[in-house]
Amino acid sequence: MPRNQRGFTLMEMIGVIAVIAILASMATPLIFEAIRNARISAFVEDVNSLRTSVASYYQDTGRFPLHIPTDNRNGRRLLTTNNVNNPIAGWNGPYIEKEFANPFQEGGYRAVLTSNNANYQFDLDGDGNVDTSGVSVIRVNNVSDADARRISDILDGDGDVESGAGAWNMAGRVKRFGAAGNSNHLIIFLSRT
Repeated sequence: MPRNQRGFTLMEMIGVIAVIAILASMATPLIFEAIRNARISAFVEDVNSLRTSVASYYQDTGRFPLHIPTDNRNGRRLLTTNNVNNPIAGWNGPYIEKEFANPFQEGGYRAVLTSNNANYQFDLDGDGNVDTSGVSVIRVNNVSDADARRISDILDGDGDVESGAGAWNMAGRVKRFGAAGNSNHLIIFLSRT
């Protein structure tokens, strides 16, 4: 072998590996943040699509739908299938093309619900007073505070408000639901009577 040909030294190889490791450590958080933002953006698109579907259902039937994608019992998936035993007059669906998912937990609970219950009342304008009673909402479970705040910021612009009547988790179209130790549920206002 001629003297002027030589390979990389061990120190040069360690240096290259160190540079690659530093670049990877800098890029990894950005990749995970991009994935998180994409998941939240897709969910907000689903919420907006559901808002339209619920409005169409209400216009056709005069009432709000119950839709729980994970529940196959009759009458529990009214955005895709009319009630077989007790058909709903005016139903002209399906109102959604594909089932919506819970992007925060694979197979996690998600539903379009209707209620007059106090947990499903909203202070839409953030003045401390309830503005709604009979509402249609989407409920999803296992949503972290960071993701919930981001969703509230996109839908209401209040993700940075932490206290008072206009707090992100109590006012607007997005709010927390559940007991203190289990408040990872999120409900989002879709429509009201």
